[in-house]
Amino acid sequence: MKHNQNKKMFFLILTLFLIGIHLAIAEDGISECSSWDDVIATYYTYVNGQANWSDVITCYSEYATPPEYAFVTTTDYETGHFATIKLVDQSVTQYQLELSSDAIPKTIGGKIYVINRLGQDNITIFSPPDFSHPLIQFSTGNGTNPHDIVLASTDKAYVSLYEKGYLLVANPITGAELKKIDISSFADNDNIPEADQMVIVDGILYVALQKLDRYNQYQPAENGEILMIDTGSDTIVGSITLSGQNPYDIFYNKLMGKLVISETGSFYDLTDGGIETVDLDTHEVSGYILTESELGGNITEFVMKPSSNQGYIIVTDGSYNTSIVSFDLEKAVKLKDILAPKAGFIYSGIALGSGKLLVGDRSFTNPGVRIFSTQTDEQITTKPINTGLPPSSITLY
Repeated sequence: MKHNQNKKMFFLILTLFLIGIHLAIAEDGISECSSWDDVIATYYTYVNGQANWSDVITCYSEYATPPEYAFVTTTDYETGHFATIKLVDQSVTQYQLELSSDAIPKTIGGKIYVINRLGQDNITIFSPPDFSHPLIQFSTGNGTNPHDIVLASTDKAYVSLYEKGYLLVANPITGAELKKIDISSFADNDNIPEADQMVIVDGILYVALQKLDRYNQYQPAENGEILMIDTGSDTIVGSITLSGQNPYDIFYNKLMGKLVISETGSFYDLTDGGIETVDLDTHEVSGYILTESELGGNITEFVMKPSSNQGYIIVTDGSYNTSIVSFDLEKAVKLKDILAPKAGFIYSGIALGSGKLLVGDRSFTNPGVRIFSTQTDEQITTKPINTGLPPSSITLY
């Protein structure tokens, strides 16, 4: 058996060598297959009959073609635009095409999906490098407030709607509604579960439900929950109750085989949240590996280094100063402040790829995007890269 696996490994390496790097980036522009170890792990999953050969090729494609650009949404909280940054030389192109003042970009399959939230309520899709006009823009329904989008296939997408008790299933090519998945039975007493961030792993859609009380200033009503939906049948197959409240961000860590979740709790309490993991085999939750007290305040958006237990997270302290903090989940420690606290929710938007960490800096005097080396954690930029309006969110492609 081992001899046969070694032979297959030889043909894997030979095949990938012949393919070279002339492959398109697959779903999730910030690659989860960012190292050779990821490729090997995917290959052995294929050998064991748990993946297709196309999954191996896709993984190698992501490893061999790291992102070269950043797409940055910008806003003054009245209007929104966007800019692109070429990572190799930090050159910028600013675009005046209008987006929502609360727009979140996401890279999927080499395309940029812009989630225009409450007020515009639509998904706008661009195909780089052409940003002169979108491929398509489709409505999610007036007042639905879309918060995330993930693709099960090229013609099937799931959209979480913050103001509704259902998930929208749509064709992202045509914008046509395919169906609605009722999730209202998982809501708290205001009948809306606040479906937010999502991820698909092995055919299961995991949806973070924040369960906030709209009758009490959006305070957490109960513990957060991860809803599980089979993407083949679109049926709810289970749910996982989290240790804490108000899950803010979610990420699938292949190295750990677990979901990593930042749980903010109440924004008025700097000690009730933390980072925990969910084992996808057993559905067991870890409890807080790192608490907000240990990290320095309310936690929100985070990114993880590829093939690593280390990451970076945005933290807000009691004086509303934001900082960027690095952490290690294996050692369960805060490592250091990458960017020291600044007053007024200054840091907004964080992305990681190609050995670089990008952070949006909304300083009043000199806003822009800062770039750090993930090898040394030292800043590469000498000053923030000007994006026109201050940056709000970042994705790489």
